[in-house]
Amino acid sequence: MPPKIVHEVVTTIADRNGVHPDQLEPPLAAVVDPDALTTVLRDTSGYVTFEYNGYIVTVGDDGTVTVEE
Repeated sequence: MPPKIVHEVVTTIADRNGVHPDQLEPPLAAVVDPDALTTVLRDTSGYVTFEYNGYIVTVGDDGTVTVEE
């Protein structure tokens, strides 16, 4: 996952929880392998959805990130 997308996911969820991104537990990498996600999105079209910190996160092959409760 490009660092920009990782940053967007983490900062969006941290903002919603009212904490600094470094305070999120567990860290995003403990839930989703950023390298594997990058490979999947690079090699196929579509999107990947996963749960992180109580939110549903969807990352599209075009780099869009959606975070829903």
